[in-house]
Amino acid sequence: MARGVNCIAPKTIMNLTMLASVLCLCTKSVEVEAQALRLPAAEEEALKEIAKQLGKTDWNFNINPCFNYTNWDTLNSTANPIYNKTLECNCSYPDGFCHVVSIFLKGQDLAGVLPRSVAKLPYITQVDFSSNYLSGTIPPEWASTKLELL
Repeated sequence: MARGVNCIAPKTIMNLTMLASVLCLCTKSVEVEAQALRLPAAEEEALKEIAKQLGKTDWNFNINPCFNYTNWDTLNSTANPIYNKTLECNCSYPDGFCHVVSIFLKGQDLAGVLPRSVAKLPYITQVDFSSNYLSGTIPPEWASTKLELL
């Protein structure tokens, strides 16, 4: 009987070692996946600057803007077709991060200035700040962006 136990023990240890290895690999995979769903710190800081420059106070930076929570994404409705608060991310870039590609803040009654910090979003292609009370000229920094819709 002792002989059978001795034969099982090495197999059990090997199985436990393999299980631990698989769990470690799965944990690393989840960490990479979680990273891929986040914005780079520089883009998050740029969004904070944009909010400040626009006078936008209701963005919650404790939640990820790329998950389309209502704090970051409220599409226009038939009741108020001008109102649109949408931030869109693209998470398919090979660097493993999400990147802001568009910001629509229409009908928000914002009274700040056109934000220079839009230029700090390297993947931004669309911004719409219409139906607000923004002042100033189009910032020259925007010329260095990939904006297609303004």
